[in-house]
Amino acid sequence: MSDVRILERDRLYIKSWLETYFDSPHRDILMSHPAKTEEEDYGVPADMHDGEVDEEGWVRWRMLDSAVTEKQINDLVEKFVKPDSLNATFSLPPLYIAYLSSQYVLNIYLRYDDFTIELPSLPSDVPLRGVQELWSSWRLLIEAGYIPFASFEDGAGPVCWDKNKPNQEEDYAVVWFDHDQLTDEEQFTREKLEQYAQPLFPSFREMLV
Repeated sequence: MSDVRILERDRLYIKSWLETYFDSPHRDILMSHPAKTEEEDYGVPADMHDGEVDEEGWVRWRMLDSAVTEKQINDLVEKFVKPDSLNATFSLPPLYIAYLSSQYVLNIYLRYDDFTIELPSLPSDVPLRGVQELWSSWRLLIEAGYIPFASFEDGAGPVCWDKNKPNQEEDYAVVWFDHDQLTDEEQFTREKLEQYAQPLFPSFREMLV
């Protein structure tokens, strides 16, 4: 199957997955968020409003089809994720590319038995800002081969792919790091980080199941 067909397939999967995620008795809560009031804030852009802003500044929002392109995503990867010492480049898992480029969406909190993972919000005005902020904040993790893509338990630490543990589907093992353990730059060697990496899932795809 060609890369284009794979991306089309994965985008359809993500759209269906998002509909299932929001098909909840708590849909009204999940799809409500403060409205955007300033250019730099993290509120709901006007085109995502699904109704009027209430007296407290909150508004229901709606998903929209994304205009994010593969090139925009790949340019961001090239900016932050440099080839390693063996000159091997990193490619985002196809399903994550589909997530970033399928829908503008907010408030994705994946709840498991003992923890929660927050995927980056993708607002229509600056959809890749969340990913860019993750990568800007954790450059030393990236240099050691851990690529952040989500957040663990309300900012407790980054959820990452282990670049050194790929599978046959262009995906990677998922681990997380406790923010409190990453306080010294000397800890960001691959050898030391391996001691702190807490395994979560064999891959991003399995994380979404």
